[in-house]
Amino acid sequence: MNATANNRTPVTIVTGFLGSGKTTLLNRLLREAHGKRIAIIENEFGEVSIDDALIESANQSVFKLSNGCLCCTINGDLIGTLQDLAKRKSEFDYVIIETTGVANPAPVVQTFMVNEDIADEFELDSVVTLVDAKHISLHISTKECKEQIAFADIVVLNKLDLVSDADLAVVEQLIGGINSIARVVKTTRSDIDLSQILGQGAFSKSLALPTEAVTHDHDHSGEHTHGPECSDDGCEGDDHSHEHDHEHGHLHHHHHDDDIESVGLELQGNLDQAKFNSWFGQLISASGDSLYRSKGILSVAGRDNRVIVQTVHRVSEVNEGASWGADSRLSKIVFIGKNLDKTLLLNGLTDCLSK
Repeated sequence: MNATANNRTPVTIVTGFLGSGKTTLLNRLLREAHGKRIAIIENEFGEVSIDDALIESANQSVFKLSNGCLCCTINGDLIGTLQDLAKRKSEFDYVIIETTGVANPAPVVQTFMVNEDIADEFELDSVVTLVDAKHISLHISTKECKEQIAFADIVVLNKLDLVSDADLAVVEQLIGGINSIARVVKTTRSDIDLSQILGQGAFSKSLALPTEAVTHDHDHSGEHTHGPECSDDGCEGDDHSHEHDHEHGHLHHHHHDDDIESVGLELQGNLDQAKFNSWFGQLISASGDSLYRSKGILSVAGRDNRVIVQTVHRVSEVNEGASWGADSRLSKIVFIGKNLDKTLLLNGLTDCLSK
């Protein structure tokens, strides 16, 4: 996968706490003859230590490398750098943005949700978070480390050679307690196949729920703040095509002692669009500070296609997905954040069912 069907270039955000292996991964991307054309936006270019021999030419903040990659320093701000890259789209097929080790990835993610000019050129493909399997227990108490895991679509669990199987199981449980929907890729020394993190469509399309379940049923109405929203006439995205998947009246809950947790809901039957808009809009308006991320694939009454809705704090995005066809129609939604009341969330969603 290079450019998407609508000619937008897929973007992968790579984050992870200090020492998790991001620089090692970037050095692999910049040095190896992997055959992929990637533009890498690096916040701290000096730390990568690229050999001069690898650089074929330099143009302001964009460096062309001998393996076909581009490496960019942040020129003023991220939006400005992306706008510069948009003029050179013929030179690359993917973009990777590396954040600093103590960065909250939310503002970077939101850039692709709220900036229309950027969204016309680039599509957020996935958020990849590297985790140091050996030292995560030392960092997990920090807000930044938990946020990086919470926003992940893919967790690269690194430094497996330094931990026992028993310790690894504890680490995986720790990650699952914060983010139950992220796919975990295990590795040592950031040695991963790029096909595992590039071209995944994980941010907008994939949604895996945990397997435990509790049943329920309920009704409401609202609107989204800061971004595309569902109206009574239809869910209006930003001309970006995404998709949704739904299930029974179930509640999936993974609690973590460090207070960021995942709640996954499944609900059979179609949702009433106006009721869902009202409930969901009120929810993210009231709880946006503690609701880090949500992601849903919804079955909406009167709509033949899946509807994909997701939020990063109070910024929301709604897109149309694939047709339901002969598939069983059900709604799935996952909430990741602090102090989540799973019963209240399930009751609120079931209240949105079409009567």
